[in-house]
Amino acid sequence: MYKLIVTDMDGTLLNSDKEVSPDTVAALRTLMQTGARVTLATGRIYRAAKRYADQIGMTTPLICCNGAVIVDPVTDELLYGAPIPAAIGKKVLEIARRYDVYYHLYDKETIYSERLEKLIAYFRRMSLEHPPEHRVGTEVVPDAMALFEQKEIYKIGFHFDNSERSAQMRREVEAIEGIAGYKSLDTIYDVLMAGVNKGTALERLCGILGVRREEVMAFGDNENDLEMLEYAGMGVAMANAEAFVHDVADHVTASNDEEGVLRALEAVFKWA
Repeated sequence: MYKLIVTDMDGTLLNSDKEVSPDTVAALRTLMQTGARVTLATGRIYRAAKRYADQIGMTTPLICCNGAVIVDPVTDELLYGAPIPAAIGKKVLEIARRYDVYYHLYDKETIYSERLEKLIAYFRRMSLEHPPEHRVGTEVVPDAMALFEQKEIYKIGFHFDNSERSAQMRREVEAIEGIAGYKSLDTIYDVLMAGVNKGTALERLCGILGVRREEVMAFGDNENDLEMLEYAGMGVAMANAEAFVHDVADHVTASNDEEGVLRALEAVFKWA
């Protein structure tokens, strides 16, 4: 039986209202009470994931920033981090500036940007609604290049559209040695160190926990979930995922708005 349940958040565990259904929360709590471990693997920054982890009662380390960090949600301790070296990060930003694309940078706790645009404004607004331990730090800085000398930056995020111009920029970024890029939402493209993804982070987490890959059940819906779904003993794609995600999964469940995670858990653990 599966000892570790790992789920993506947006488009997977969360419905379109960015909520986890009460029945899904109850099912995950039941799993934990019976001895299974449950955690999140997300492109989100740690504090944006911790709010949901605390709601469910998770104590297993969280995979955040698409695998670039693993954090203990009980102690807030960084268990693993793969920061982007300054020279490489600056090359990425040089390309972004040439294309005039909006970008933001992530360390463990804070999102940085040179512009007060949609994402930063959203997290600032959301922070007012949550207690301090769930607030995402945001900071508008005059020169994001300087952050690579001051902070450990784990991820660079871009707001993309589906134009050929965006595709060309992506090709240029991914031509930089040591870099990998992933689409995490329809309009969000994330850049990390090569070899850093949810799959390698899950492998590392399994080593920390003493869990074998065949004992892992993972859920996802997008390009940044592929390696995780391939690594897990059972990889489950959501109905709302694109075909290429379905192709690597072992099973396809209902959509995120139809409690797809819950439906798959019921089928495997025979609760229905």
